[in-house]
Amino acid sequence: MVAFDDFFDVTITEDELSVQLILNKAWPEEEIEMDTIKRWLKSHKIQAGLKEETLLSITEKDQALVFPVLIAEGETAVDGQDGTIRFLTKDSDTVNIEERESFKDIHKIPTVEKDEKIAVITRPTKEKNGYKVTGKVIHGKKGKAVKFTAGDNVYFDEETLSFYSSTIGKPSIGRTKISVFNTYEVNEDLSMKTGNVKFEGSVTVRGNVPEGYAVEAVGDIYIYGLVEASHIKAGGSIHISEGVVGMKKGHIEAGVDVNIGYINQATVHAGQNINVSNSILHSECTAQSHIYCQAGHIIGGVCSAGESIEAKDIGNKMDTKTTVAIAVNQKSMELLKQLELARETLLEDEKKLKKLGAGLKAKAQADGLSSKERILLLKQRNTLQLTEDKLSKIEDKKANLTVSIGKENEATLIAKGTLYPNVELCFGKYQETTKKEYKYSCAHLEEGEILITPIKRHGA
Repeated sequence: MVAFDDFFDVTITEDELSVQLILNKAWPEEEIEMDTIKRWLKSHKIQAGLKEETLLSITEKDQALVFPVLIAEGETAVDGQDGTIRFLTKDSDTVNIEERESFKDIHKIPTVEKDEKIAVITRPTKEKNGYKVTGKVIHGKKGKAVKFTAGDNVYFDEETLSFYSSTIGKPSIGRTKISVFNTYEVNEDLSMKTGNVKFEGSVTVRGNVPEGYAVEAVGDIYIYGLVEASHIKAGGSIHISEGVVGMKKGHIEAGVDVNIGYINQATVHAGQNINVSNSILHSECTAQSHIYCQAGHIIGGVCSAGESIEAKDIGNKMDTKTTVAIAVNQKSMELLKQLELARETLLEDEKKLKKLGAGLKAKAQADGLSSKERILLLKQRNTLQLTEDKLSKIEDKKANLTVSIGKENEATLIAKGTLYPNVELCFGKYQETTKKEYKYSCAHLEEGEILITPIKRHGA
């Protein structure tokens, strides 16, 4: 029997996907049997993906073999591809899911007819497992299915894998749901004649929304004009062709995106993205995903986003205090700090009141209390109850606060123009205020430190 270890060595790659056989000296004189060499390879944990033709050449002591020679090879796993979705318009243009903000152009929002196809999905492909030369299975990742479902006035056809509208209306693309809503249209400025608008569908206002009015819709809201200090709320997206002049009273809230010309002294909340054509001035803006202000400035106020904030300029030459917070809702963070301070004060008061009460009770048992002391004990009990009630309310408020809205280590801030001094950068609990100007820069968190680095320009 051949002592294979005296004549051969095997080299297994680190990923255990291939094995090379090395001949250390001349061929052994003894006969090499297939079963014997396979048992020897198995003793080296090599038992899958064997190259039968090469092994046959070895048993025949083929002098044409060039060592080292590949004698076993595994197979890499193939991951399943994720399912996809294509949104269709009337002229069959398609919109990629990552480019869904293309719907933000309110002049291009289509109206769909009954039974019109809105979107087509593809199923995820099946993964294929691989294996190592040791026989260990390499599992492929399963492809993720599209999470969109049929919402109001939409049905899904399994045969064509398509979403269809069951009525005439405007499509509303939510986070995980496609709906079609009937549209209520106001073809003028809101006024005493029109009143406030509240509709179980989508709303279109072909005019301005003056101060003090409200527009609410279950679906999307389209405003072809200017919004003043008003209340605008949509379950879907909000599209405003001009902008909002909030005068510190305007409030805009969307379940999905807010697409707007500019924001001035207003409060804006979006379930996904805030897309601004021009500037954000002295406003409070919060987006669960992104804030895009690529062609304008962010000056003053507080902007918070779960994943990223992108603008041309942030701050200004006057060093106006500007706060940008990523992965954290800065207003909620500030409120949390205020609640913590109030809680500490109340806990200290509670401690003093309990000490006072214990002293009065001890005296009552020993010598009795005077009329003034009995009144003081009664006041102590009432004040203690009020203090405990206040503490309970603070705990309730803290529990309902959403402070974290993203992963701080994956968050980014991009200023494609200038990042000015006196801009407060907040990445989760980490904060830093800029002391100088930065041109074409990116800020991110690395090992607990906020780093500001230049962005590489195309062609540079």
